[in-house]
Amino acid sequence: MEIGLLTLGDHVPDPLSGRRTSQAERHQNILEYIHAAEPLGFDALLLGEHHFSDFIIASPQVFLAEVAARTENLRLGTAVTLLAHHDAVKIAEDFATLDVLSHGRAEIMAGRGVEPETYAHYGQDASKSQDMLQEAIGLLRTLWTEDVVHWTGAFRPPLEGVTLQPRPIQDPHPPIWVAPGSLESALRAGEQGLCIAITPAACGLPAMEKMISAYREAWVSAGHPGQGRVAASAHVYVGDGKEDALEYFKAYHVPFQKWVFSLRTGGDPATLELPPHTQDFTGPDAVPMAGEPAYIKERCLAWKERFGLDRLIVQFDHAGQPWNKVMGSLRRFSEHVLEDLR
Repeated sequence: MEIGLLTLGDHVPDPLSGRRTSQAERHQNILEYIHAAEPLGFDALLLGEHHFSDFIIASPQVFLAEVAARTENLRLGTAVTLLAHHDAVKIAEDFATLDVLSHGRAEIMAGRGVEPETYAHYGQDASKSQDMLQEAIGLLRTLWTEDVVHWTGAFRPPLEGVTLQPRPIQDPHPPIWVAPGSLESALRAGEQGLCIAITPAACGLPAMEKMISAYREAWVSAGHPGQGRVAASAHVYVGDGKEDALEYFKAYHVPFQKWVFSLRTGGDPATLELPPHTQDFTGPDAVPMAGEPAYIKERCLAWKERFGLDRLIVQFDHAGQPWNKVMGSLRRFSEHVLEDLR
């Protein structure tokens, strides 16, 4: 099982102290965090993309290009690229360039995002977001695999006899992941031969289990070799043995989840009721992970066995936590947990 390090770049106040870093400080913290990925033994680095919100990474490709110059083996990708908001030609160029600069380590994860109003800001119809996403994914593949492209779609002007430059290094192209939020999306990904990365914080583990099963069945039914590739993400805090890690983590994670779900629903975070799975920290279907290294290792290995994960994606830098806590947790995970998960 590969281990990926994730940041979404949320820029929110510490719910306990009320302190909020400047955007400049948050960006420098993100750089410290992502620069640590390869030295600490992670297999992949994944960055989110958001617009007009307090998730402040708007251009993950810029960060990834910077990291490409500093690393040799780290896979470099997104989680997710909001592909429906962009011209697929430009995205194909960006990630082909990243693939060349990194000597074949680029990946892209495509998704629709969690904030519906972003479509209005881009002058788009959110009800057509799935159609826009599917068209863009198809165009990405075409641009990366065909030498001369003749293409017509519904959401951008046609292409007549164009050749994408530069050409990506990976054959047939950089891996394309999608982030399914439903059984239908997982089935579609399996049929199309795409990789999937699921966010159980949004749907819960039982729903994720059903999506993975449906994906693998669709993959095999479509005649693709193997079983596809499956990833899942988790928020993690590894305690130092001198504190109650679970109580510490709850104080940050619960307000953060209320804020995230309010972005989806438009509700007030102060009065919003979270789905039960977001407040389960210790049960068999618990999603967030907080505790001593041995407990975190046990939880991660349980996911590996239960879901047959090809990649576990972990995030430490969320919810306005003090930065020394974030980096301490990250280093403890690297030192005491990571190698035993492979």
